[in-house]
Amino acid sequence: MGTYLIRRLAGLIPVLLVISLVTFLTTALIRGDAASVLLGPTATPERMVEVQKRFGLDHPLPVRYVKWIGQVLQGDLGNSILNHQSVTSLIGSALRVTMEQIILAMLVAGMIAFLVGIVAAIFRDTWVDRALMGFALVGTSVPTFWLGLVLIYVFSVRWKVLPPSGFVPFTQDPIANLRAMVMPSFVLGIYLAGPLARFIRSGLIETLQTQFVTTARAKGLGESRVMRHHALKNALIPTVTFAGLQVGGLLSGAIVTEVVFSLPGTGSLALNGILNRDFPVVQGVVLVVACGYVLINIAVDIVYVLLDPRVKFTNAR
Repeated sequence: MGTYLIRRLAGLIPVLLVISLVTFLTTALIRGDAASVLLGPTATPERMVEVQKRFGLDHPLPVRYVKWIGQVLQGDLGNSILNHQSVTSLIGSALRVTMEQIILAMLVAGMIAFLVGIVAAIFRDTWVDRALMGFALVGTSVPTFWLGLVLIYVFSVRWKVLPPSGFVPFTQDPIANLRAMVMPSFVLGIYLAGPLARFIRSGLIETLQTQFVTTARAKGLGESRVMRHHALKNALIPTVTFAGLQVGGLLSGAIVTEVVFSLPGTGSLALNGILNRDFPVVQGVVLVVACGYVLINIAVDIVYVLLDPRVKFTNAR
């Protein structure tokens, strides 16, 4: 396992170098820069040149890239051009919000998906199965921004039981934090629960038809024990793959929910950086998210082995 992890972590280096180069060139070639945003439309050419020199925007692209990647290798993602704050601290604060939202959303999605998927598999090809899969399809199809606005209207405007927007750190007030995260987490959870439920259902149906499940039933094991100890564990492998990919994708920030509920996550941070031409922030967010995405894929491979001993680290890719 140790050799496998070292090999996979070493594989991060060329991937992140390519991502850093593409990100840097993409943001650098976008029309306009932070100097124009800072000074506004009435800025004189002299002031523009002065600001560009101050932030090193007047250097050639190769020089700027080498300087930036050298800082990254030292653990320094630079400073925000607009507010002069450390990009590392900005991403750290935003990442905590996004990760909390993802964890709570996955908990909501997991509880709904397991219940729906298992019941649908047990009552395969019945009206119960069709109704539950219809519910899963509706949950996936409903736009997250629309569902978020509906929840705000119902629970914040009409009933006044939950705050419509904003964020309170968990360490500051745990109750206020959970109240602020209920609706965005539920919106994301419903969106993810549909495809997760379908994966669980299809995996269970396939596993329940295998020979080892038939043998377990022939030995006199109860259906609930067969489901818990044999079928469900083996059916989870494709589900784990999908869930890992979803978590990796959401690391960039569930931008829609963060905008609708005014959450200061990584998606909102990157969006504001793009709109304000604050390229150090954008570059830092993309690099951190890319690294997190690869690490999550490694974690998924490890979970494979825990779920299925037949999968070996030497064969994992």
